[in-house]
Amino acid sequence: MAPAELTLGDASLITATFLFTDIEGSTNLWETESQAMRVALQRHNALLSAAIERHHGYVFKTVGDAFCVTFDDASEALHAACQIQASLAATRWPTKSALRVRVALHTGPAYLSSGDYFGTTVNRCARVLAVTLGGQTLLTSPTEALVRKSLPAETSLRDTGMLRLRDLPHPIHVFQLIHPGLSPSLCELGATADGHKLTTEPMARFRPVDLYEVPTLPAIVVQALKVLQNPNSDARAVERVIVNDPAISAKILRVANSAFFGFSRRISTISEAVRVLGFTNVQGMIFSVGAFDSFRTERLNLTEFWKHSIATAAAARFLSPHLECSADEAFMAGILHDIGKLIFAIQAEPAYHQVLELRRGAAAMSSLEAERTLFEFTHPEVGEMVAERWDLPARYIAAIAHHHDPQAAGEERAFCALIGLADQAAYAALGGATPPSAEHDRQRAALLELLALRPRHWDECLQHLHDAHTDINGFVGAIR
Repeated sequence: MAPAELTLGDASLITATFLFTDIEGSTNLWETESQAMRVALQRHNALLSAAIERHHGYVFKTVGDAFCVTFDDASEALHAACQIQASLAATRWPTKSALRVRVALHTGPAYLSSGDYFGTTVNRCARVLAVTLGGQTLLTSPTEALVRKSLPAETSLRDTGMLRLRDLPHPIHVFQLIHPGLSPSLCELGATADGHKLTTEPMARFRPVDLYEVPTLPAIVVQALKVLQNPNSDARAVERVIVNDPAISAKILRVANSAFFGFSRRISTISEAVRVLGFTNVQGMIFSVGAFDSFRTERLNLTEFWKHSIATAAAARFLSPHLECSADEAFMAGILHDIGKLIFAIQAEPAYHQVLELRRGAAAMSSLEAERTLFEFTHPEVGEMVAERWDLPARYIAAIAHHHDPQAAGEERAFCALIGLADQAAYAALGGATPPSAEHDRQRAALLELLALRPRHWDECLQHLHDAHTDINGFVGAIR
Protein backbone atom coordinates (compact mmCIF):
# COMPACT_ATOMS: atom_id res chain seq x y z
CA MET A 1 0.00 0.00 0.00
CA ALA A 2 1.34 3.44 -0.90
CA PRO A 3 2.20 5.74 2.04
CA ALA A 4 -0.48 8.24 0.97
CA GLU A 5 -3.13 5.56 1.45
CA LEU A 6 -2.15 5.14 5.09
CA THR A 7 -3.33 8.60 6.12
CA LEU A 8 -6.70 9.58 7.58
CA GLY A 9 -7.08 12.34 5.03
CA ASP A 10 -10.73 11.44 4.44
CA ALA A 11 -11.56 11.41 8.16
CA SER A 12 -14.16 13.67 9.74
CA LEU A 13 -13.79 14.89 13.33
CA ILE A 14 -17.05 14.15 15.13
CA THR A 15 -18.00 14.58 18.79
CA ALA A 16 -20.12 11.72 20.13
CA THR A 17 -20.80 9.60 23.18
CA PHE A 18 -19.28 6.14 22.85
CA LEU A 19 -20.79 3.07 24.52
CA PHE A 20 -18.62 -0.06 24.59
CA THR A 21 -19.73 -3.44 25.95
CA ASP A 22 -18.48 -6.97 26.32
CA ILE A 23 -19.42 -10.14 28.19
CA GLU A 24 -17.38 -10.95 31.27
CA GLY A 25 -15.75 -14.39 31.09
CA SER A 26 -17.06 -15.16 27.60
CA THR A 27 -13.95 -17.13 26.60
CA ASN A 28 -14.44 -19.57 29.46
CA LEU A 29 -18.15 -19.90 28.68
CA TRP A 30 -17.40 -20.81 25.06
CA GLU A 31 -14.87 -23.41 26.20
CA THR A 32 -17.12 -25.04 28.83
CA GLU A 33 -20.68 -24.44 27.57
CA SER A 34 -20.39 -23.87 23.85
CA GLN A 35 -23.90 -25.03 22.91
CA ALA A 36 -25.60 -22.97 25.63
CA MET A 37 -23.35 -20.02 24.84
CA ARG A 38 -24.43 -20.06 21.19
CA VAL A 39 -28.07 -19.60 22.24
CA ALA A 40 -27.14 -17.12 24.97
CA LEU A 41 -25.16 -14.93 22.57
CA GLN A 42 -28.09 -14.69 20.15
CA ARG A 43 -30.32 -13.61 23.02
CA HIS A 44 -27.66 -11.14 24.23
CA ASN A 45 -27.31 -9.62 20.75
CA ALA A 46 -31.08 -9.18 20.39
CA LEU A 47 -31.40 -7.45 23.77
CA LEU A 48 -28.49 -5.07 23.13
CA SER A 49 -29.67 -4.29 19.61
CA ALA A 50 -33.18 -3.47 20.88
CA ALA A 51 -31.86 -1.09 23.55
CA ILE A 52 -29.45 0.62 21.16
CA GLU A 53 -32.08 1.03 18.44
CA ARG A 54 -34.69 2.37 20.89
CA HIS A 55 -32.27 5.09 22.02
CA HIS A 56 -30.99 6.02 18.56
CA GLY A 57 -27.51 4.56 18.81
CA TYR A 58 -25.37 3.43 15.89
CA VAL A 59 -23.39 0.17 16.10
CA PHE A 60 -20.24 0.88 14.13
CA LYS A 61 -18.37 -2.29 15.06
CA THR A 62 -18.84 -5.67 16.75
CA VAL A 63 -15.88 -7.81 17.79
CA GLY A 64 -16.98 -11.23 19.01
CA ASP A 65 -19.50 -10.42 21.75
CA ALA A 66 -18.37 -6.78 22.09
CA PHE A 67 -20.48 -3.90 20.80
CA CYS A 68 -19.01 -0.50 19.86
CA VAL A 69 -21.75 2.14 19.60
CA THR A 70 -22.02 5.91 19.14
CA PHE A 71 -24.80 8.25 20.26
CA ASP A 72 -25.39 11.86 19.34
CA ASP A 73 -27.08 12.39 22.72
CA ALA A 74 -25.25 11.36 25.91
CA SER A 75 -28.52 10.97 27.82
CA GLU A 76 -29.78 8.49 25.24
CA ALA A 77 -26.54 6.54 25.63
CA LEU A 78 -27.02 6.32 29.40
CA HIS A 79 -30.66 5.28 29.02
CA ALA A 80 -29.54 2.58 26.58
CA ALA A 81 -26.96 1.34 29.09
CA CYS A 82 -29.61 1.23 31.81
CA GLN A 83 -31.99 -0.73 29.56
CA ILE A 84 -29.21 -3.14 28.60
CA GLN A 85 -28.40 -3.97 32.23
CA ALA A 86 -32.07 -4.23 33.23
CA SER A 87 -33.02 -6.51 30.32
CA LEU A 88 -30.00 -8.75 30.83
CA ALA A 89 -30.75 -9.08 34.55
CA ALA A 90 -34.39 -10.04 33.82
CA THR A 91 -33.49 -12.73 31.27
CA ARG A 92 -33.33 -16.50 31.91
CA TRP A 93 -30.06 -17.74 30.43
CA PRO A 94 -29.29 -21.24 29.10
CA THR A 95 -25.82 -21.05 30.66
CA LYS A 96 -25.24 -22.25 34.23
CA SER A 97 -24.79 -18.66 35.40
CA ALA A 98 -26.30 -15.46 34.04
CA LEU A 99 -24.39 -13.46 31.46
CA ARG A 100 -22.82 -10.37 32.96
CA VAL A 101 -22.02 -7.51 30.60
CA ARG A 102 -19.77 -4.59 31.34
CA VAL A 103 -20.59 -1.20 29.84
CA ALA A 104 -18.40 1.92 29.53
CA LEU A 105 -19.37 5.38 28.25
CA HIS A 106 -17.14 8.29 27.28
CA THR A 107 -17.83 11.48 25.33
CA GLY A 108 -15.44 13.39 23.12
CA PRO A 109 -14.15 14.02 19.58
CA ALA A 110 -13.06 11.14 17.37
CA TYR A 111 -12.17 10.61 13.74
CA LEU A 112 -14.72 8.85 11.53
CA SER A 113 -13.14 7.16 8.54
CA SER A 114 -14.58 4.38 6.38
CA GLY A 115 -17.29 3.67 8.95
CA ASP A 116 -14.91 3.22 11.90
CA TYR A 117 -13.81 5.61 14.67
CA PHE A 118 -10.28 6.41 15.80
CA GLY A 119 -8.57 8.64 18.34
CA THR A 120 -7.99 9.25 22.03
CA THR A 121 -11.70 9.28 22.91
CA VAL A 122 -12.12 5.76 21.55
CA ASN A 123 -8.98 4.61 23.35
CA ARG A 124 -10.15 6.04 26.66
CA CYS A 125 -13.52 4.36 26.41
CA ALA A 126 -11.78 1.03 25.76
CA ARG A 127 -9.46 1.55 28.74
CA VAL A 128 -12.42 2.29 31.06
CA LEU A 129 -14.19 -0.85 29.82
CA ALA A 130 -11.10 -2.89 30.71
CA VAL A 131 -11.47 -2.06 34.43
CA THR A 132 -15.27 -2.49 34.51
CA LEU A 133 -16.80 -5.59 36.10
CA GLY A 134 -19.59 -7.60 34.46
CA GLY A 135 -22.90 -5.98 35.43
CA GLN A 136 -21.33 -2.57 35.98
CA THR A 137 -21.78 0.59 33.92
CA LEU A 138 -19.03 3.19 34.22
CA LEU A 139 -18.98 6.64 32.64
CA THR A 140 -16.37 9.36 32.55
CA SER A 141 -16.74 12.93 33.79
CA PRO A 142 -17.36 14.45 30.31
CA THR A 143 -20.36 12.13 29.94
CA GLU A 144 -21.49 12.65 33.54
CA ALA A 145 -21.56 16.42 33.00
CA LEU A 146 -23.99 15.92 30.11
CA VAL A 147 -26.35 13.45 31.81
CA ARG A 148 -26.47 14.45 35.46
CA LYS A 149 -29.78 16.35 35.04
CA SER A 150 -31.53 13.67 32.97
CA LEU A 151 -30.88 10.36 34.73
CA PRO A 152 -33.22 7.41 34.15
CA ALA A 153 -35.87 6.94 36.84
CA GLU A 154 -34.69 5.31 40.08
CA THR A 155 -31.03 5.62 39.14
CA SER A 156 -28.15 7.68 40.48
CA LEU A 157 -24.46 8.19 39.78
CA ARG A 158 -21.82 7.20 42.32
CA ASP A 159 -18.55 9.11 42.26
CA THR A 160 -15.93 6.36 42.21
CA GLY A 161 -12.98 8.77 42.05
CA MET A 162 -9.96 8.85 39.78
CA LEU A 163 -8.47 6.02 37.75
CA ARG A 164 -5.00 5.82 36.29
CA LEU A 165 -5.31 3.71 33.18
CA ARG A 166 -2.61 1.98 31.16
CA ASP A 167 -0.93 4.15 28.50
CA LEU A 168 -2.90 7.29 29.44
CA PRO A 169 -0.91 10.30 30.76
CA HIS A 170 -3.66 11.67 33.03
CA PRO A 171 -6.09 9.94 35.39
CA ILE A 172 -9.76 9.81 34.42
CA HIS A 173 -12.58 10.80 36.74
CA VAL A 174 -15.14 7.96 36.68
CA PHE A 175 -18.75 7.55 37.87
CA GLN A 176 -20.82 4.38 38.23
CA LEU A 177 -24.46 4.03 37.25
CA ILE A 178 -26.42 2.77 40.27
CA HIS A 179 -29.74 1.19 39.33
CA PRO A 180 -32.37 -1.11 40.90
CA GLY A 181 -31.18 -4.68 41.15
CA LEU A 182 -27.46 -3.85 41.07
CA SER A 183 -25.63 -6.22 43.40
CA PRO A 184 -23.78 -4.50 46.29
CA SER A 185 -20.72 -6.53 45.28
CA LEU A 186 -20.62 -4.54 42.03
CA CYS A 187 -20.21 -1.16 43.69
CA GLU A 188 -16.42 -1.41 43.59
CA LEU A 189 -14.15 -1.19 40.59
CA GLY A 190 -12.30 -4.17 39.20
CA ALA A 191 -8.60 -4.64 39.96
CA THR A 192 -6.83 -5.36 36.71
CA ALA A 193 -3.43 -4.83 35.20
CA ASP A 194 -4.89 -2.11 32.96
CA GLY A 195 -5.47 0.46 35.66
CA HIS A 196 -5.82 1.18 39.33
CA LYS A 197 -7.72 3.50 41.59
CA LEU A 198 -5.73 6.21 43.28
CA THR A 199 -5.48 4.86 46.81
CA THR A 200 -2.04 5.93 47.96
CA GLU A 201 -1.92 8.17 51.01
CA PRO A 202 -0.55 11.57 50.00
CA MET A 203 0.85 14.00 52.54
CA ALA A 204 -2.29 16.09 52.05
CA ARG A 205 -5.74 15.00 50.95
CA PHE A 206 -7.50 16.39 47.90
CA ARG A 207 -10.42 14.31 46.72
CA PRO A 208 -12.56 14.44 43.57
CA VAL A 209 -15.53 15.39 45.73
CA ASP A 210 -13.73 18.66 46.52
CA LEU A 211 -14.40 19.68 42.93
CA TYR A 212 -18.12 19.78 43.65
CA GLU A 213 -17.48 22.22 46.48
CA VAL A 214 -15.53 24.67 44.32
CA PRO A 215 -17.17 28.11 44.61
CA THR A 216 -19.16 28.75 41.45
CA LEU A 217 -18.71 31.85 39.38
CA PRO A 218 -21.38 34.51 39.97
CA ALA A 219 -24.54 33.68 38.02
CA ILE A 220 -24.27 36.90 36.06
CA VAL A 221 -20.72 35.99 34.98
CA VAL A 222 -21.83 32.53 33.83
CA GLN A 223 -24.71 34.08 31.92
CA ALA A 224 -22.45 36.66 30.30
CA LEU A 225 -19.92 34.00 29.24
CA LYS A 226 -22.70 31.98 27.60
CA VAL A 227 -23.92 35.06 25.72
CA LEU A 228 -20.36 35.83 24.60
CA GLN A 229 -19.92 32.27 23.30
CA ASN A 230 -23.15 32.45 21.29
CA PRO A 231 -22.28 33.38 17.68
CA ASN A 232 -25.67 35.07 17.31
CA SER A 233 -25.07 37.51 20.18
CA ASP A 234 -24.10 41.13 19.69
CA ALA A 235 -22.49 43.74 21.93
CA ARG A 236 -25.85 45.00 23.17
CA ALA A 237 -26.86 41.50 24.31
CA VAL A 238 -23.69 41.27 26.39
CA GLU A 239 -24.30 44.70 27.89
CA ARG A 240 -27.89 43.82 28.85
CA VAL A 241 -26.52 41.01 31.05
CA ILE A 242 -23.55 42.82 32.60
CA VAL A 243 -25.31 46.08 33.52
CA ASN A 244 -27.45 44.18 36.01
CA ASP A 245 -24.40 44.06 38.29
CA PRO A 246 -22.96 47.57 38.75
CA ALA A 247 -19.88 46.31 40.61
CA ILE A 248 -18.85 43.89 37.83
CA SER A 249 -19.70 46.51 35.20
CA ALA A 250 -17.41 49.01 36.88
CA LYS A 251 -14.54 46.51 37.03
CA ILE A 252 -14.96 45.52 33.39
CA LEU A 253 -14.77 49.17 32.33
CA ARG A 254 -11.78 49.69 34.62
CA VAL A 255 -9.94 46.81 32.94
CA ALA A 256 -10.95 47.97 29.46
CA ASN A 257 -9.54 51.41 30.20
CA SER A 258 -6.34 50.12 31.81
CA ALA A 259 -2.99 50.65 30.12
CA PHE A 260 -2.89 46.92 29.34
CA PHE A 261 -5.15 47.44 26.32
CA GLY A 262 -3.70 50.85 25.50
CA PHE A 263 -6.65 52.67 23.94
CA SER A 264 -6.21 56.41 23.62
CA ARG A 265 -9.89 57.23 24.13
CA ARG A 266 -12.01 56.32 27.10
CA ILE A 267 -14.39 53.33 26.82
CA SER A 268 -17.58 54.31 28.61
CA THR A 269 -20.03 51.42 28.04
CA ILE A 270 -19.91 47.62 28.12
CA SER A 271 -21.15 47.35 24.54
CA GLU A 272 -18.37 49.68 23.41
CA ALA A 273 -15.82 47.52 25.25
CA VAL A 274 -17.15 44.45 23.40
CA ARG A 275 -17.01 46.18 20.03
CA VAL A 276 -13.52 47.59 20.58
CA LEU A 277 -11.86 44.66 22.38
CA GLY A 278 -13.73 41.73 20.84
CA PHE A 279 -15.83 38.98 22.37
CA THR A 280 -12.96 36.74 23.49
CA ASN A 281 -10.97 39.50 25.18
CA VAL A 282 -14.09 40.50 27.08
CA GLN A 283 -14.63 36.84 28.05
CA GLY A 284 -11.17 36.87 29.60
CA MET A 285 -11.90 40.08 31.46
CA ILE A 286 -15.25 38.82 32.77
CA PHE A 287 -13.77 35.49 33.86
CA SER A 288 -10.89 37.26 35.63
CA VAL A 289 -13.20 39.65 37.45
CA GLY A 290 -15.67 36.91 38.45
CA ALA A 291 -13.00 34.44 39.55
CA PHE A 292 -11.05 37.07 41.51
CA ASP A 293 -14.21 37.94 43.46
CA SER A 294 -15.34 34.34 43.98
CA PHE A 295 -12.06 32.57 44.72
CA ARG A 296 -10.42 34.08 47.77
CA THR A 297 -8.36 32.58 50.57
CA GLU A 298 -7.70 33.71 54.10
CA ARG A 299 -3.93 33.26 54.11
CA LEU A 300 -2.74 33.00 50.51
CA ASN A 301 -2.15 36.14 48.49
CA LEU A 302 -3.35 35.30 44.98
CA THR A 303 -2.05 38.50 43.39
CA GLU A 304 1.03 36.72 42.04
CA PHE A 305 -1.19 33.99 40.59
CA TRP A 306 -3.18 36.56 38.64
CA LYS A 307 -0.05 38.41 37.51
CA HIS A 308 1.33 35.19 36.12
CA SER A 309 -1.97 34.31 34.40
CA ILE A 310 -2.27 37.74 32.77
CA ALA A 311 1.41 37.65 31.74
CA THR A 312 0.90 34.22 30.17
CA ALA A 313 -2.14 35.57 28.32
CA ALA A 314 -0.10 38.55 27.09
CA ALA A 315 2.74 36.29 25.93
CA ALA A 316 0.35 33.91 24.14
CA ARG A 317 -1.31 36.81 22.37
CA PHE A 318 2.09 38.24 21.37
CA LEU A 319 3.27 34.92 19.89
CA SER A 320 -0.02 33.97 18.20
CA PRO A 321 0.54 35.87 14.89
CA HIS A 322 3.56 33.66 14.19
CA LEU A 323 1.35 30.57 14.42
CA GLU A 324 -1.78 31.53 12.48
CA CYS A 325 -3.68 31.24 15.76
CA SER A 326 -6.50 33.43 17.05
CA ALA A 327 -4.89 36.05 19.30
CA ASP A 328 -8.10 36.31 21.32
CA GLU A 329 -8.30 32.55 21.92
CA ALA A 330 -4.63 32.49 22.90
CA PHE A 331 -5.27 35.33 25.36
CA MET A 332 -8.25 33.54 26.95
CA ALA A 333 -6.39 30.22 27.23
CA GLY A 334 -3.48 32.01 28.88
CA ILE A 335 -5.79 33.41 31.54
CA LEU A 336 -7.34 29.99 32.17
CA HIS A 337 -4.29 27.72 31.95
CA ASP A 338 -3.51 27.50 35.68
CA ILE A 339 -7.02 27.34 37.16
CA GLY A 340 -6.05 24.00 38.72
CA LYS A 341 -3.62 25.88 40.98
CA LEU A 342 -6.43 28.23 41.92
CA ILE A 343 -8.61 25.28 42.91
CA PHE A 344 -5.77 23.81 45.01
CA ALA A 345 -5.34 27.15 46.76
CA ILE A 346 -9.06 27.41 47.53
CA GLN A 347 -9.85 23.80 48.46
CA ALA A 348 -6.60 22.81 50.18
CA GLU A 349 -5.24 26.13 51.36
CA PRO A 350 -3.17 24.99 54.37
CA ALA A 351 -1.52 22.14 52.44
CA TYR A 352 -0.92 24.27 49.37
CA HIS A 353 1.45 26.39 51.47
CA GLN A 354 3.68 23.31 51.42
CA VAL A 355 3.59 23.21 47.60
CA LEU A 356 4.84 26.79 47.56
CA GLU A 357 7.58 25.94 50.06
CA LEU A 358 8.75 22.95 48.00
CA ARG A 359 9.19 25.27 45.02
CA ARG A 360 11.67 27.46 46.93
CA GLY A 361 15.22 26.89 48.09
CA ALA A 362 18.27 25.11 46.75
CA ALA A 363 16.42 21.85 46.11
CA ALA A 364 13.40 23.58 44.58
CA MET A 365 10.81 21.43 42.80
CA SER A 366 8.59 22.32 39.89
CA SER A 367 4.93 22.88 40.70
CA LEU A 368 4.08 19.48 39.18
CA GLU A 369 6.70 17.68 41.30
CA ALA A 370 5.53 19.45 44.44
CA GLU A 371 1.87 18.64 43.74
CA ARG A 372 2.66 14.98 43.12
CA THR A 373 4.56 14.89 46.41
CA LEU A 374 1.67 16.37 48.39
CA PHE A 375 -1.49 15.38 46.56
CA GLU A 376 -2.94 12.64 44.41
CA PHE A 377 -3.33 15.07 41.49
CA THR A 378 -1.51 17.83 39.62
CA HIS A 379 -2.94 21.21 38.70
CA PRO A 380 -3.48 20.32 35.00
CA GLU A 381 -5.54 17.28 36.06
CA VAL A 382 -7.59 19.26 38.58
CA GLY A 383 -7.99 22.15 36.12
CA GLU A 384 -9.22 19.81 33.40
CA MET A 385 -11.89 18.35 35.67
CA VAL A 386 -13.13 21.78 36.79
CA ALA A 387 -13.10 23.12 33.22
CA GLU A 388 -15.25 20.18 32.12
CA ARG A 389 -17.72 20.86 34.93
CA TRP A 390 -17.86 24.52 33.89
CA ASP A 391 -18.53 23.44 30.28
CA LEU A 392 -15.63 25.50 28.92
CA PRO A 393 -14.85 25.13 25.18
CA ALA A 394 -12.80 22.04 24.30
CA ARG A 395 -9.80 24.06 23.09
CA TYR A 396 -9.44 25.78 26.47
CA ILE A 397 -9.84 22.48 28.32
CA ALA A 398 -7.01 21.04 26.22
CA ALA A 399 -4.74 24.02 27.04
CA ILE A 400 -5.48 23.66 30.75
CA ALA A 401 -4.82 19.90 30.71
CA HIS A 402 -1.80 19.77 28.39
CA HIS A 403 0.18 23.03 28.55
CA HIS A 404 2.96 21.06 30.28
CA ASP A 405 2.65 18.11 27.89
CA PRO A 406 1.38 19.34 24.50
CA GLN A 407 2.31 16.14 22.68
CA ALA A 408 -0.56 14.43 24.55
CA ALA A 409 -3.11 16.95 23.24
CA GLY A 410 -3.72 15.40 19.83
CA GLU A 411 -5.01 17.93 17.31
CA GLU A 412 -4.56 20.76 19.81
CA ARG A 413 -0.89 20.07 20.49
CA ALA A 414 0.30 23.25 18.72
CA PHE A 415 -2.18 25.41 20.64
CA CYS A 416 -1.19 23.74 23.92
CA ALA A 417 2.50 24.21 23.07
CA LEU A 418 1.82 27.91 22.51
CA ILE A 419 0.30 28.20 25.98
CA GLY A 420 3.12 26.13 27.47
CA LEU A 421 5.74 28.42 25.91
CA ALA A 422 3.83 31.51 27.06
CA ASP A 423 3.70 30.01 30.58
CA GLN A 424 7.50 29.63 30.57
CA ALA A 425 7.96 33.15 29.19
CA ALA A 426 5.80 34.61 31.96
CA TYR A 427 7.94 32.92 34.60
CA ALA A 428 11.20 33.91 32.90
CA ALA A 429 10.16 37.56 32.51
CA LEU A 430 8.36 38.14 35.82
CA GLY A 431 9.98 35.54 38.07
CA GLY A 432 8.29 33.13 40.46
CA ALA A 433 9.35 29.80 38.94
CA THR A 434 12.05 27.43 40.03
CA PRO A 435 15.57 28.54 39.07
CA PRO A 436 16.55 28.04 35.41
CA SER A 437 18.01 24.63 34.65
CA ALA A 438 19.14 22.47 31.76
CA GLU A 439 15.75 20.74 31.90
CA HIS A 440 13.95 24.07 31.46
CA ASP A 441 16.19 24.86 28.50
CA ARG A 442 15.43 21.48 26.96
CA GLN A 443 11.67 21.94 27.43
CA ARG A 444 11.77 25.42 25.91
CA ALA A 445 13.78 24.18 22.91
CA ALA A 446 11.26 21.37 22.36
CA LEU A 447 8.34 23.84 22.44
CA LEU A 448 10.08 26.20 20.02
CA GLU A 449 10.76 23.30 17.66
CA LEU A 450 7.16 22.04 17.85
CA LEU A 451 5.91 25.55 17.00
CA ALA A 452 8.58 26.14 14.33
CA LEU A 453 9.74 29.28 16.18
CA ARG A 454 13.28 30.58 16.54
CA PRO A 455 15.17 31.70 19.66
CA ARG A 456 14.67 35.32 18.57
CA HIS A 457 10.90 34.87 18.96
CA TRP A 458 11.52 33.83 22.56
CA ASP A 459 13.76 36.84 23.17
CA GLU A 460 11.23 39.20 21.60
CA CYS A 461 8.45 37.73 23.77
CA LEU A 462 10.51 38.23 26.94
CA GLN A 463 11.20 41.83 25.95
CA HIS A 464 7.50 42.37 25.30
CA LEU A 465 6.65 41.10 28.81
CA HIS A 466 9.37 43.25 30.40
CA ASP A 467 7.95 46.28 28.63
CA ALA A 468 4.39 45.35 29.65
CA HIS A 469 5.21 44.72 33.33
CA THR A 470 3.52 47.91 34.55
CA ASP A 471 0.50 47.31 32.34
CA ILE A 472 0.11 43.74 33.66
CA ASN A 473 0.15 45.07 37.22
CA GLY A 474 -2.47 47.59 36.15
CA PHE A 475 -4.73 44.83 34.79
CA VAL A 476 -4.47 42.92 38.08
CA GLY A 477 -5.13 46.10 40.04
CA ALA A 478 -8.25 46.76 37.96
CA ILE A 479 -9.84 43.37 38.70
CA ARG A 480 -9.23 43.62 42.44
